[in-house]
Amino acid sequence: MKNRNLQLLWLTVLTLAIISCKKSDHAPITGSVKNNSLLKADAVSGPIIETGMTLTQINAVIAGASAGQTVYVQPGTYTITGKIVMKAGVSIVKQTTTNPVFDATSLPNELTIDYTTDVSGVLLSGLTFWNIRMQITGSSKTSVKYCIFDYGKRTPNTNKTNNLKDDYLEYIDTDSALVSNSVFCHRSTDPGRGVWMKGSTNTNVLNNTFGNGGTTGYFVCGIDDNSQSNSLLDGNTLNRNTVLNTVDSLTDHGIYGHSFDGLTISNNNISGWPANGNGGSVKVRNGQHVSISNNTMNGSGVLLYEYSNLPAYPYLKYVTVTANTINISAPAGDLYHGIGYYRDNSTDTEYSINITGNLLPDGSIVMNGSNINVASFNAGGGGVFNNDTASGYLLLKTGINNSGNY
Repeated sequence: MKNRNLQLLWLTVLTLAIISCKKSDHAPITGSVKNNSLLKADAVSGPIIETGMTLTQINAVIAGASAGQTVYVQPGTYTITGKIVMKAGVSIVKQTTTNPVFDATSLPNELTIDYTTDVSGVLLSGLTFWNIRMQITGSSKTSVKYCIFDYGKRTPNTNKTNNLKDDYLEYIDTDSALVSNSVFCHRSTDPGRGVWMKGSTNTNVLNNTFGNGGTTGYFVCGIDDNSQSNSLLDGNTLNRNTVLNTVDSLTDHGIYGHSFDGLTISNNNISGWPANGNGGSVKVRNGQHVSISNNTMNGSGVLLYEYSNLPAYPYLKYVTVTANTINISAPAGDLYHGIGYYRDNSTDTEYSINITGNLLPDGSIVMNGSNINVASFNAGGGGVFNNDTASGYLLLKTGINNSGNY
């Protein structure tokens, strides 16, 4: 009997415990939880922008993050009608393998968002932006990786000179910006630019794709660089739709550098810009310390210029053009079908221009303008050496150092 009473006692205790546990399942959660993203954020150690959120909600999530945190973005298309308010040191990164889309295509014009130091130390990664342009001034260490920029709307009745806000990313007086592994697209109705640096330092533009040569390749210019110093443009693919070649007002250059001090253009593949004064795969003018090396250019080549209309930079100095492959459809004895140098004045100068080891099947090397100062051109190892122009032209002003060309 004693054992049976003991068994009944244990059974009663166990039953009460089970009932107690079941009741606790419905107990209220303590604390204030206004959005279940706060709970989900714990799983990924960061706040989350959830599918379906409005711009106001998106900005609230970013505002609630602390410097050093990452805000994760769930897949989906988010309607954007105003500024995505950033916060220094807070990164915005996709949560899954699918890029979320920030969509401003409902607006009649491209949405320009102005940023300053509020994007210092910020990483944008794995995001897609439709009809959104970012103008970034004075920031430091702003990084854009694995992003897509598409459907930017060009201002009606503008061309390459009277509207210079047709790029997707514009950096002004920034330091140590990075743009890498991203895709830039322009459509047939809205040609434009990709990335533009102005007065910036230590900018790296690496391994990006500008256009596909077809539906997304309506570029005026791929990369513009007017940096203060030390820009690296490396490993990019620029593939323009050649339909635009007949539209001079919307044709600039694949990579265009001017007013610079320290510019490296290397390992890029550039196609689709015409071999004339409006085109050229690469054009650099009025600056110093530029290296153009190991690029592949198709249809047009390198234009080197010194113009009198930039009095702050009345020179083109310390230039090396080495080991590039320039594929030209047919030889022509002009500046545009290969590598050319031209100065439009007799008052300024060039200094130390070296053209070495380039392969130009049916291409030309033309540097015979009357204003060229031969002694300055040759200074510091300048000259034209060991280039293969095949059946093209080698037209040099008398006195320019040259040897080994074939």
